[in-house]
Amino acid sequence: MIYIEKSNDGSSIINLTVGDDASLSIDLKTDDGEEYEMSEEEYIIFSVREKPNASSELLIEIQSEKGSNEIIFSHDDTADLSPGYYSAEAQLMTEDGKRITVWPMLKGNNKTSNSNRKNFCLMTEVVYE
Repeated sequence: MIYIEKSNDGSSIINLTVGDDASLSIDLKTDDGEEYEMSEEEYIIFSVREKPNASSELLIEIQSEKGSNEIIFSHDDTADLSPGYYSAEAQLMTEDGKRITVWPMLKGNNKTSNSNRKNFCLMTEVVYE
């Protein structure tokens, strides 16, 4: 199961059950709030780390198909991770080589605050045998 929980301050948390297969569409907007259309060569990279900094181990990195804003999670992406909160971001890789963070929308001066990060929750899986 995957779903996005939106809070009153406009931030959001992606919730995913450990080990589940799922897909997530990343909304893309221009600075003017218009829908952004990806070219056939552009793609999204979705990354998850324990903490919101480059020295924290990269736990998940998924690349969308070219021209698609859909991130596909497979069982193996999260099967060995513990339930809990992690820090995630999605970046658009443009045709001209730019890397643009498109999720989350960072708020305030402290870009690593809990409202900006700890935005990816792995939920416990209940297994029936």
